[in-house]
Amino acid sequence: MKVIGIGVILQTEAGTYLLQERDHNTSLNPGRIAPFGGGIEGSENVLECARRELFEELALDLELKKLEDIGLFASRHEPGIYIQMFLARNIDKSILRLQEGKSIAELNLKEALENALVTDFTKEVLRTL
Repeated sequence: MKVIGIGVILQTEAGTYLLQERDHNTSLNPGRIAPFGGGIEGSENVLECARRELFEELALDLELKKLEDIGLFASRHEPGIYIQMFLARNIDKSILRLQEGKSIAELNLKEALENALVTDFTKEVLRTL
């Protein structure tokens, strides 16, 4: 089993989820809604990767202890490849500065599961919460 990256779903105090609406400058899910995240670089572990990605994408400097393990999920693009998923609760949307992607999508669970732009992978992760 090979873990190549991480994803983080952010949850507000109100219980809504903050996800990334991806721009069209990416080969992976352009224009779709997915968790924030990315690939593991160098010798970093999954927690270090999550912290780096959140800072790069949102200027969010999150303490590692605030990342809750959701689990490993099989990649939809490559067999035998896995993504480590995390949840961060009680996130204040007003402090986030989008630095990658088109926008931040704020959806409740029902909206996320019914929205055609939300990736199937994201819906699978949300169903486990």
